[in-house]
Amino acid sequence: MTSPFFDPVAPMAHVLTDLAGTYLSVDDAYCEILRRDRCELVGKAAVQFTSPVEQARHLALIEQMRETGESVTLNKSYVRSDGKLKRVQNHGSVISDGIGPRRLIVTVRSLRDATPIGTLESNFITVSRMLRARRGREAAFGADRFAGSRWDIALACYKLECAGPHMTVGDICRETAIDVSRGMLLVLEMVARGDLDIERAGQTLEDSSIRMAPRLQQDLGAYLAHHGGPPSRCG
Repeated sequence: MTSPFFDPVAPMAHVLTDLAGTYLSVDDAYCEILRRDRCELVGKAAVQFTSPVEQARHLALIEQMRETGESVTLNKSYVRSDGKLKRVQNHGSVISDGIGPRRLIVTVRSLRDATPIGTLESNFITVSRMLRARRGREAAFGADRFAGSRWDIALACYKLECAGPHMTVGDICRETAIDVSRGMLLVLEMVARGDLDIERAGQTLEDSSIRMAPRLQQDLGAYLAHHGGPPSRCG
């Protein structure tokens, strides 16, 4: 199959995993796509090298192959060792020699860098870049609302909601490299201001689940529309 979206010079890569999606064997072309050594991959779960916003779909398709035995095709992004994303098309199949356990074999083709990415992933990339750059809070919302680390917390919440269904105060503090005791106070302040909601109370505030309030989702979505991607609801 040919497509204008495939990278014409990149070799086709192959990977073998168990039915849980753990790498058993990878070829040189696959290592080149991820820009990682073979020893970094074999024995690890493949999902951890997938773009966080696509991990749930990755796991769902592995489960589908396990249950049905049918082949699947998926366009997705890998996270390379330098943190950059690489778009690929994966075609996975269940194989068996009739004696040993069933395995998953995946053929991986690189897509051109110009291949469109989804809105959710675009916003995820934008927020990740903003977290690194630590810029824009005053122009978007004024100096008071997200002064200092509150801006980092707002962006981290958006990023974490893209990556999964739940996030705790501890997750937010780790993402922003803020001391937990200080981070908890800032989160409580943002809850009081109406920017964050407590979704589920844990045994301590650190393990309580937090969600972005609709107002903050709307405001950040509008901001992202002018800085790298259209607005999107992550959760």
